[in-house]
Amino acid sequence: MKANMSNYTSNVPSQRNPEGWRRVDDVAYEIETYYLWVIVALGFPGNCFTIITIIKMCPARSLTVYIALLAIVDNMAIVNKLLMFVLPDRGVQIGLSGCRFLGFSGNFLITYGNWLLVGLSIERFAAVWFPFQIGKIWTFRKSLSVVISITIPLVALFLHLFWTMDYSYVAHSKSVFCKINEKYLYFMVHIWYWVNVLVYAVVPCVLLLVFNLLIIAGIVKSTKDRRSLNRNESSTDRSSSTDRQRQITIMLVISAITLVVLTTPRCVLLIMSPYLNPANKSMEGAVLYLIDTIAYILCDSTHAINFTYIPSVLDDSGTNSLTCLCVANKLQQHQPHST
Repeated sequence: MKANMSNYTSNVPSQRNPEGWRRVDDVAYEIETYYLWVIVALGFPGNCFTIITIIKMCPARSLTVYIALLAIVDNMAIVNKLLMFVLPDRGVQIGLSGCRFLGFSGNFLITYGNWLLVGLSIERFAAVWFPFQIGKIWTFRKSLSVVISITIPLVALFLHLFWTMDYSYVAHSKSVFCKINEKYLYFMVHIWYWVNVLVYAVVPCVLLLVFNLLIIAGIVKSTKDRRSLNRNESSTDRSSSTDRQRQITIMLVISAITLVVLTTPRCVLLIMSPYLNPANKSMEGAVLYLIDTIAYILCDSTHAINFTYIPSVLDDSGTNSLTCLCVANKLQQHQPHST
């Protein structure tokens, strides 16, 4: 991986701290080189476990569509980011097509994961506010339709990366890297960066917070209504239902807060990058490189921690899986043997 000092330095020579900046730059470079492997080690197995758990669930529910896709997308985003950095770092000439494909898929996947959380929140909102109609208005098939309606616009939005990204190979140093095509530099820096931040973080975060507040309000209203009616439902059933809704709500609130906290630093740096021009080989440039590396760590870590709160939605999956296995075994035992 190349040191990021080139991203945040100008041609103005530095007269201060001639060697002090190098220590900070080296620390940032070492962190940048190895942090992705830590995220892979933590996130990839956890997401795989989530996928396996959902596959064993019986029957499939609309909720599982978003959770399974979120785990798959997170793993794909981790692998894509690893390839994007490791291949050029090893001098592998991925070419213009490889650069554009990795750039497109990386941007699409990290944005897609955030919008899947929005879809999950909307589904939970419908379940809380319309509990008796949820089976009709939000079926497994309709969940797939919602996922498709999220996928197509995002694919269209990021297609321009197949034209605006470029590939560079420096023969004397045998270094390769992806960059913005000079023809589209103004568009990317002054227009696309803002659009990207809005679609990737701002709009999903706002929607998550809004729907989370509506879900909380719906749970409070539902709890009050049940207490006032106090009909045929036992206290145990009420408590179980309320606890489950509370778990789901806590998970969604955590996801919204996590998304805001972990993505904000990188979004701010992305927007401010045209205006950040510290002197070449300066302490300011090295510190900015370190801050940018930390921002990347926070941003990329979202793909490694989603699985930690997903099981709160699947608290009964183990029971469902065991039940399905037992039923399947009994059916096999009672089937007549063919001759």
